[in-house]
Amino acid sequence: MPNPMIDGQAPPRHSGATTPTSIPLLDLAPGAIGILREVVDQQSRAVLRSLGLTDGARLRICRIGDPCIIQVRSTRIGLSKQVAQSVYVAVAEGSAW
Repeated sequence: MPNPMIDGQAPPRHSGATTPTSIPLLDLAPGAIGILREVVDQQSRAVLRSLGLTDGARLRICRIGDPCIIQVRSTRIGLSKQVAQSVYVAVAEGSAW
């Protein structure tokens, strides 16, 4: 594998859309808990924040599909598959809600 620093090429750049430890919301199994890291879809970001999906919010996956149902605090929210695909989370340590 070529070394970008030796070959004079720039190293691959991360898009910046997600952190290296974040995964798509839809990759979590029902019952799993995640911590919101990023909402990539600019149009959905403000609406999701108004519903309680703020940076660092803990959420629990209730159902994967269309709609994807998540619980944020004491509220369950249905997200279209398209919106759910733009949400990235970190897997929470432990399963305590």
